[in-house]
Amino acid sequence: MLRKVLFGALTLMLALCLVGCGGKKDAAGGDAKKDEPKAEETVKAPEGSADKAVLAYAQLYAYGVIEDENQAAAGMTEKDIEQVQDQVLSPIVDAFKQYPLSDESVAEMTGKYVGKLHTAMDMKATIKKDDATNPVVELTATTINQEGAAKVAETNEDLVALGVAYGELQAQGLTEAQLKESPEFQQFALESIDKYINEFPLNPESSLEVTCQAVEGSDGKMYWAPKDPEAVAKFVTGQK
Repeated sequence: MLRKVLFGALTLMLALCLVGCGGKKDAAGGDAKKDEPKAEETVKAPEGSADKAVLAYAQLYAYGVIEDENQAAAGMTEKDIEQVQDQVLSPIVDAFKQYPLSDESVAEMTGKYVGKLHTAMDMKATIKKDDATNPVVELTATTINQEGAAKVAETNEDLVALGVAYGELQAQGLTEAQLKESPEFQQFALESIDKYINEFPLNPESSLEVTCQAVEGSDGKMYWAPKDPEAVAKFVTGQK
């Protein structure tokens, strides 16, 4: 049910979000937001700061929401963000839909999930090496403990109780449509899932050194971006 699907979604999040932001297609046919400048081209000075750009990528890969100043530093458009955001959050939304939640309840729980990660992960980025070509940023965060989270998912009393209640109501002949319209069931489900989300265990604070490079944004300007975005995605999703 939800507890298994949700953490399967967290594991899949890395692969999903690495498809990339909107823009030109790469050789494999996937979307790639930005292209590296050709060697013979004169590289313009990147817009924004490398630390805020790294935060933009980290926030996008972790929970699909970016603070405005970080978005500007990375040169990401709303379309860029939405494409990756959908890939990051769709598995979570699908997981919530394993129970008969109304659209409003699904939206509320998704918002709480994002808010939980945004607050709990407490991401920070600082310039460790100021370099005109490849600055190095230290990214710090308390990421989700995937192993511990999987254990919580199997034993969480609130989800167990929700599953039992759902089964009993189905046995009594209530349909999914009726439960979606039941204020009592929706409230019970929201409270149960919210308690579950709040029990996500976190790893101790750790850091990742991120080497950056200048890349071209969809607006033709140059911006800083992680040289190895996969490493950033693995780090923020607890896969390091």
